[in-house]
Amino acid sequence: MSTTTGPGHAEGADVDIVIVTYNNEADINALLQSVQAGAPNLRLRVVIVDNGSSDDTVLKLAAHPEVRVLHSGGNLGYAAGINIALRDIGTTRTVLILNPDVEVMPGAIAALHTRMVQTGAGIVVPLLQDLAGVRQTSLRREPSILRTFGDAVFGNRFGRRPGWLSEIDRTESHYRRPRPVDWATGAALLIAGSLVERLGDWDERYFLYSEETDYFRRARHAGAVVWFEPTAIIGHRQGGSGGSDAQTALMAVNRVRYAQVWGTRAHAAGMRAAVMLHACLRLNQPAQRHSAAVLARRSRWPALPHATLSGAVTVGPTAASSIEHVLLTRFNLPSAGPEQVIRAKDGWLAERIILFERYCVPSVRSQTNQNFTWIIYFDPESPAWLRQRVTALKADGIFQAVYRSSVSRSELLADIRTIVGREREVLITTNLDNDDGLATDFVDRLQQANVPPHRTAVYLTSGLIASRNALYLRRDARNAFCSVRESWDDPVSCWAAWHNRLGESMPVIEIDGAPAWLQVVHGSNVSNRVRGRLVSPLPYARLFGPQLNALTVPAHRRMLIDRLISVPIRITREALRAGAKQMTVRLLGTAGLDDMKLRFVRWVR
Repeated sequence: MSTTTGPGHAEGADVDIVIVTYNNEADINALLQSVQAGAPNLRLRVVIVDNGSSDDTVLKLAAHPEVRVLHSGGNLGYAAGINIALRDIGTTRTVLILNPDVEVMPGAIAALHTRMVQTGAGIVVPLLQDLAGVRQTSLRREPSILRTFGDAVFGNRFGRRPGWLSEIDRTESHYRRPRPVDWATGAALLIAGSLVERLGDWDERYFLYSEETDYFRRARHAGAVVWFEPTAIIGHRQGGSGGSDAQTALMAVNRVRYAQVWGTRAHAAGMRAAVMLHACLRLNQPAQRHSAAVLARRSRWPALPHATLSGAVTVGPTAASSIEHVLLTRFNLPSAGPEQVIRAKDGWLAERIILFERYCVPSVRSQTNQNFTWIIYFDPESPAWLRQRVTALKADGIFQAVYRSSVSRSELLADIRTIVGREREVLITTNLDNDDGLATDFVDRLQQANVPPHRTAVYLTSGLIASRNALYLRRDARNAFCSVRESWDDPVSCWAAWHNRLGESMPVIEIDGAPAWLQVVHGSNVSNRVRGRLVSPLPYARLFGPQLNALTVPAHRRMLIDRLISVPIRITREALRAGAKQMTVRLLGTAGLDDMKLRFVRWVR
């Protein structure tokens, strides 16, 4: 193995080995000691991403100076760990992904590599054995409702049942000869470098389990062939990262999530029923009882194991020269959905420019950290009076105005590159609505947050809501002031998805603390409304200054009544609203939800 001491480690490896560890002190030495014998005539490099181990894993890795160790900053999940390693490696000939609980048998890596060269396969998988030498049933067929149903009903019985009734390939002869397969368990797989480049990141939504199923399917859709090589033998302990009822439930739920990604709503519903059947037929097992309870209630899915940082997020100094921060605002950019009706109303622009001048612009001008660029999108059909106001407002260069009838992802990134004119190490994009305000240290808090070195959605969770002359304190973990911190390598920006759905495609970090943002409830709001609890504006004057000048200090009696009566009512209302929204999306999809909102807004107005 080549010694790797930094990002610019030696070029020319035949195989880059990626290992993601999490509390693997009992396994990691045996794995690293076995690697070289797996390919004595190939040049190997090993990159290990530690996902916040709390045992002696990192200490044991220190005894292997030939290995490059990266620290993810928390338990970010298996797919996220792989992505961190692949970005660090860069261009590669082949990548071997290994679980930390495996041992490489002599010649195994060489056999995988030879099969790839001979067949042109995109992925080659080995024969897995337990440490007693007993073969494991690692080969899989593409998941389907019937196969999941068959495995639920029959389990390991009737191993010779037809392939359409079993996802697991139990046919003995299929493990004796090399052949193409759908996919295999992800304990070990060799991937061609060209395919790594074409497929890009592993999907981090799965956290753990089903991420390899998704990757194999994407590979097949890209035209790659997956080969099984029985002469490449890998010993597999299984469960090297531990096991729990929650992980069993996560495995079940991720099978449903996979069906949601790749199938219709009907297909996902059928898969959920089949997975539920599997759990219900095994209720004598505590882990399966827990899985059944979780599968039955979607509200429990977010509480399953997910990406987390090690301890609380801390704030500390960060070199401003390494960060490019871009605030993004849609002022009157044409859009579909209910807002198109609002924007068509007389007076909408007049009210919105007043709010923009009163709250939004002053809050950006007052930022203690001015290391950012503000890009605002306007409709090219904007009236002349609005263009004149915009020209006057941006005279000091506080923002750049871009006039477009629509903005695609490629157009947005092109605009950012053109306006910014450089690419620093880190890109942060933050959504800012034109009727909202920021705390004076909003930009500074974002830039100094201790965030892992890969694409992450970041939310400053605490904020204020102003309604009439009253102020409300609210914690919103998926608020509209969302940010995405990423590299300049194929960025997606904070506009990659709805602000409350960024977590479906990337890890999320929530930063608590003093209020960081201000929403204003006014006549043309589509979604803002009074939430949180009534507070005095005085403690927040330092952070928001003139933005709070029109608000009054409520009497203690009024705040007590709000806390005892109004807050519970608001919480109940929000729960009912969220439940109705979830049900609508489940039945009609997001497009159906937008259509209902549009009809309601037209009826009201």
